Amino acid sequence: MKSLRRYWETHHGEVSPLLRIRDRLQSKSHPLEASEIRELAGQVALPEATVKSVISYYSDLHEDREAIRVCQGTSCMLAGAEELQQELQKRKNCKAAYCLGYCDRSPTLLTAQDEVICSQQATALVAGEKTPATAETPPLSVRCLAPEPTVTKRAGANYSSLEKARSAGVYSALAQALQSSPEELLSLVERSGERGRGGAGFPTGTKWRRCAECPGETRYAIANGDEGDPGSFIDRVLMENDPHGVIEGLLLCGYGVGASQGIVFIRSEYPTAIKRMQEAIAEAQDAGILGSSVLGSNFSFEISVFPGMGSYVCGEETAMLNAIEGLRGEVRIKPPYPVEAGLYGKPTVVNNVETLVNISAIVKKGAEAYAATGTAYSSGSKALCLNHGFASPGIVEVEFGTTVRQVIEEAGGGAGGKTIEALLLGGPMGSLLLPEEWDVPICYGAMAERGIQLGHGGMVALLEGTDYSALLEHWLRFMMDESCGKCVPCSLGSQKAWNLVRNQSADPKCRAQLEGLFEVMEEASLCAFGQYITGPMRQIIEHFGDRIFTAGGG
Repeated sequence: MKSLRRYWETHHGEVSPLLRIRDRLQSKSHPLEASEIRELAGQVALPEATVKSVISYYSDLHEDREAIRVCQGTSCMLAGAEELQQELQKRKNCKAAYCLGYCDRSPTLLTAQDEVICSQQATALVAGEKTPATAETPPLSVRCLAPEPTVTKRAGANYSSLEKARSAGVYSALAQALQSSPEELLSLVERSGERGRGGAGFPTGTKWRRCAECPGETRYAIANGDEGDPGSFIDRVLMENDPHGVIEGLLLCGYGVGASQGIVFIRSEYPTAIKRMQEAIAEAQDAGILGSSVLGSNFSFEISVFPGMGSYVCGEETAMLNAIEGLRGEVRIKPPYPVEAGLYGKPTVVNNVETLVNISAIVKKGAEAYAATGTAYSSGSKALCLNHGFASPGIVEVEFGTTVRQVIEEAGGGAGGKTIEALLLGGPMGSLLLPEEWDVPICYGAMAERGIQLGHGGMVALLEGTDYSALLEHWLRFMMDESCGKCVPCSLGSQKAWNLVRNQSADPKCRAQLEGLFEVMEEASLCAFGQYITGPMRQIIEHFGDRIFTAGGG
């Protein structure tokens, strides 16, 4: 964190208020008293009410730091995480987390010592058995159905050291790009047709161009590593196993848009990713890859890691900017967009981690060669995350245009003899696909025509016998817990809907009341979280409502 502190002290006169608040809380073994909050507010130059609101907003600032985090993401929920937490709670302090990023090895726990415990090990711990000290997390499976791997070529092994990363070609694309102008790099990314991999699918080149052309000297480039969609874990794997690839992508972004400062925002549920990104940044700094003369050029660029503090909504770019500035992670009204007025009001590009790792391939292959892969609307390839319900869970990289069915059958191996009733694609704001819809190609355009959300690319297999009432209740609880609270339809609407499903699903009026609440959420919520999370819930009700709204439901 030293480089981040140095940057804030140099450019803003003080350390980010949120980091100072976190440090003060971590130095105490008890909640701050009123006098201490008053003192802290004076130190960070914020009103007492703001400091209190920040502490109450971020779960990491007010929940027990020694508690075991039990993942309650969708994959873990389906694997029995709720029951696991109830049993473990009898002997140890626990708290729920969404999500720890090991959806292929559910259920998962994270200890206060940042030890990840998966699958059978988690079950053994809950049963009171001792897990072997030498036990290792089950291995990650990384496969490729594309002609050649692009984003996952270093994801299956640990390339976190600079020496190993350079031996695999990392930073060669940066050296190549520095031989040309920023304008040439911008044009290259535009012509490649790459779209953001974080869910929205917005053209990367267009975003970079808009930022670069905004007036002013100060610009920022941010890697969004707050991968919070339960079911997705590609960003965690890239930051852990290919951190130098992430740094190279962020450097290329900074060079193209004219930024001199980069930030990697990483959720606190990914402690290993935070550690390895910090170590990689330090190595790159020492090697002259970062600093006042990047690879001996006139380009100056520094990168810092900013840790998330327990908020799903901070994955939304404007909420993330608020967090970095030291405020609650609430969404901002757009326009203006971050490329025009982002961090501290300056033009800012926020790109997903997977998006950035693709940039080096575009530089090396050339725009036309990259654009020739995939589909006319979605060039290149996409990393998809297959959850524990598949026979062969893990990460699979596919060329855009590959069908969902091919991924399920060829990469996932189906469900190991069990029947997959439906597929949850793209996380809680994604889509529910029945088997007759699986022939749709993985493509932002083709899917949009059918009203399907690809999202971040997580795939959760819903097997025959799934308790859809429990699943619906789970999603509503997730929405209720993770709403930033800024808009009433999302924050209070989710509470009302959760109570309906939990307590009144046998009431004939329940279904109609839910439909009414969903409509209000979709129309009046400020960000995509409230606007889109009702989509898969509507689909569950449409296709499996007879299992939810019954005399015994709820």
